Amino acid sequence: MNRALILLSMAAAAAVAAGHAAAEDVKIGYINKMGDHPWFVAEVAGAKAAAEAAGAAFASQDVQFNADLTITTFDTMVGDGVQGIAIVVPDKGLGPVIADKARKAGVKLVAVDDDIYFEDGSQVPYVGMNAHNIGLRVGEKLADLYKAEGWADKEVRIASIEDRKADTCMQRNLGAEEAFLKAVPDFKPENIVRVAYDNTMVNSIDVMTTTLTANPAVTNWIFYSCNDDGVIGAARALENSGYGADQGMGIGIDGSRACDAFGSGKPTAFRGTMWLN
Repeated sequence: MNRALILLSMAAAAAVAAGHAAAEDVKIGYINKMGDHPWFVAEVAGAKAAAEAAGAAFASQDVQFNADLTITTFDTMVGDGVQGIAIVVPDKGLGPVIADKARKAGVKLVAVDDDIYFEDGSQVPYVGMNAHNIGLRVGEKLADLYKAEGWADKEVRIASIEDRKADTCMQRNLGAEEAFLKAVPDFKPENIVRVAYDNTMVNSIDVMTTTLTANPAVTNWIFYSCNDDGVIGAARALENSGYGADQGMGIGIDGSRACDAFGSGKPTAFRGTMWLN
């Protein structure tokens, strides 16, 4: 689904949820976890435009993965009289807390990008894409590259670079893993190295560098992650550690860093991206 439509749906849902208030009386809040990332910059801008087009007031807050700030921001928005809040949670563990606070405050809640749940297991209304299917496409393409470049006889490992606090991210990685193993049945699952990261490129470089140091006998690496940042970080770690670009292959998700990766004209282990808009 086009992101503009997603955001329009999100704003409309919050406005409708506000009940019978006139459009000019509707206030919509948007809380996101990483406001300086190109994906969320565009998402916030789209949400703001959609809200304004509907005649609703709009307020947003970047919480930079800070759980305490997320809760404080939620309380502040409720105190300011919002009727609906859309949220990208920084940690799935916050989901039940935020959902319960919204229910008690009588504020309608929409989860964006990352799904969240009430304590009883029921899902908060969700606007997003099928993360598992996106991951499947990544795994299929990596399998194609693996076969085309004759890596079956090399010492290969997969680095699954994982943001374990976000179900959406884990579903993307799971899809990539399933598709790759289906297409390359001789690849041993035990040769998948699971690498935790915090969803940023800088951290991906750090954790992948550590992974390379711990596996000196491996000559070739495949990597996938939740977003472009995770994959570009892994590619840079590989190159910084003295490997050739042809010794790695990774495909990102979202397209936000693709221009950075390809703009230099130099070979890179970042082979492509699943562009989302």
